[in-house]
Amino acid sequence: MSAEYLTKKYLTDNGIENILVSSVWTTARPEIPFSRTLERLEFYGCDVSHHQQRKISPEILAEQDLIICMSEHHRKTVNALWFEAVLFNEIAYNKTEDLLDDTEYMQINGPDIEIDEYVKTIIDYIHEAIPFIVKNIVK
Repeated sequence: MSAEYLTKKYLTDNGIENILVSSVWTTARPEIPFSRTLERLEFYGCDVSHHQQRKISPEILAEQDLIICMSEHHRKTVNALWFEAVLFNEIAYNKTEDLLDDTEYMQINGPDIEIDEYVKTIIDYIHEAIPFIVKNIVK
């Protein structure tokens, strides 16, 4: 979700109209996004008020020209549905490193983590990487 809205904002701000961006969740649940995530996206001027989670499906994936995953776990889910994907860091920086979302981070590290700083760090990282993502997609 964060990469979707940060990319849409970047594309709008830079007058780029020929790239459409959407996101899906590997495990979409009927819940609102994490409040710290929403706050940080709003800090960057992203309007996420109409966001609705969509669960990954072959039908949705078939509509995409490029599938970018935040972690290897996500890519394995996409591959299991017979689609190819690249990692966010691969396309931004040519690095094969995961970029975990806050939900996975809490599952890995437990409920007593410093989530505020983690969310800020991840969303700032995504924000800084978006120009590289777009540049590498366009070329």
